[in-house]
Amino acid sequence: AIGISIFHSIAAFNNSGFDILGGLRNLTPYQDDVLLNLTTCTLIIFGGLGFLVILDIGKQKCFKKLTLHSKVVIVTSLVLLVVGTLTLKLTENVTWLGAFFQSVSARTAGFSTYPIGQFTDAGLFVLCILMFIGASPGSTGGGIKTSTFFVLAQSTRSMFSKQAVGAFKRSISSQNVSKAYAISMLSALVVIVATFLLCVLEPEFQFIQLLFEVISAFGTVGLSTGITPDLSGAG
Repeated sequence: AIGISIFHSIAAFNNSGFDILGGLRNLTPYQDDVLLNLTTCTLIIFGGLGFLVILDIGKQKCFKKLTLHSKVVIVTSLVLLVVGTLTLKLTENVTWLGAFFQSVSARTAGFSTYPIGQFTDAGLFVLCILMFIGASPGSTGGGIKTSTFFVLAQSTRSMFSKQAVGAFKRSISSQNVSKAYAISMLSALVVIVATFLLCVLEPEFQFIQLLFEVISAFGTVGLSTGITPDLSGAG
């Protein structure tokens, strides 16, 4: 039990999602275990925040004194967790604990307490969005990163409000905005091309399954609807 716990703790903090429980069940037998779920979520969240943010929190211990980067990462992560939990609870027949766990795990951890293959298209699409955004810079996770998503959101808000791009009484340079758009566009292009190729190579699977597979791989998440072992060599 100690060996398995150590392995899963490291897998959770490093957002790898590997489990050694056997079969393809992952953590589904423990979907109602509150302690295991919350402990795993805590490790995933801290691993996804990034080492710079963790060090900043340890030094300052007050939100107002944190750096702009830390504030952006923490606020964006909280918003994604809340929105992800609510939408998954609305679209899937899961408990609040299950919705929260999947919202956390989809941000590149790869653990699951419910069979992903049984999710509705709406639920899978929510997970796709969370996986594409991913974790934060300097973290153990993938995706386009929470800071990139935050800059895009602030840039869009500034277009409608006719105000300068910024947050927390700090401005965001046009160079950073351009980088955020470039990263997002290139990432979206990679996902689009890869999804198209899988649609050609694997016509027997549904589009949402293939899109989910691609974004999961791109964001280094590791979640799957169960089609991975049945893909062709090219796929």
